[in-house]
Amino acid sequence: MTDRIHIKDLLLRGIVGINDEERRNRQDILINITLDADTRPAGRSDAIEDAVNYRTITKRVIRMVEASRFYLVERLAAEVAAICMADPRVEVARVLLEKPGALRFARSVGVEIVRSRADVAAETNRVFISLGSNIDAETNLTAAVRHLRNHDAVEVIATSRVYETAPVGTVDQPNFLNAALLIRTQLSAEALKAGPLWEVEQVLGRVRTADKNAPRTIDLDIALFNYDVLDVGVRHIPDPELLTRAHVAVPVADLAPYYIHPETGATLEEIAARLPVEGIVMRTDLVL
Repeated sequence: MTDRIHIKDLLLRGIVGINDEERRNRQDILINITLDADTRPAGRSDAIEDAVNYRTITKRVIRMVEASRFYLVERLAAEVAAICMADPRVEVARVLLEKPGALRFARSVGVEIVRSRADVAAETNRVFISLGSNIDAETNLTAAVRHLRNHDAVEVIATSRVYETAPVGTVDQPNFLNAALLIRTQLSAEALKAGPLWEVEQVLGRVRTADKNAPRTIDLDIALFNYDVLDVGVRHIPDPELLTRAHVAVPVADLAPYYIHPETGATLEEIAARLPVEGIVMRTDLVL
């Protein structure tokens, strides 16, 4: 027997559609979610760690929808379901996603999808994450890896060596520590960025400014996502800095030197070898 959790009438605004107006202007998106899960452990213990945290799921859905720019409601619904299924307590996620007023003479148009544990098991993504910090860098770099290891939607497979790097652009600031992670996740690139990576940056006090070279407590970026070529918000994947910045390329190449860059066809080892490494020092005293 399975219990059910309902998240009803979540009304958000986002970009989804194929015509010019839909690509320019945010539209109303109505989402209803039903989660099949065994609630008996939480019913017995009255402890939040035994429950499906529907508040966290809802926050992640909100961030992802508001940042997304999908063409199809089918894709958006699949991303919502992936966020729900990231909680291992959820056995089945049913997502009804509607666009009110999108079809003439109809109140709404939408799609309803169902995703199960079997679906999730078949959709594991291999992702390389770049890390950087120059504010209390040793503490924050280690803390970021620890938070990701403890996240239920992320499995950390390998960590690179740590490199100390001179700052780029704004040079009057402390040196950076840079590293990379190889992870597995069922989340899409959009959901990974809006969920676990964003959450860790917030916990560690990341403040984004107009100056992308400003000091930061932590920076977590997707360098490679499977062999996909895609855009997540304003960021392109593969990260263009893989081809231009040794502090990005060298740690990622540590993890998989023979991995093929999907746009250039070169291996990560070849890419790293082409870049000047002056100002980059391996920190043998630090292990993530």
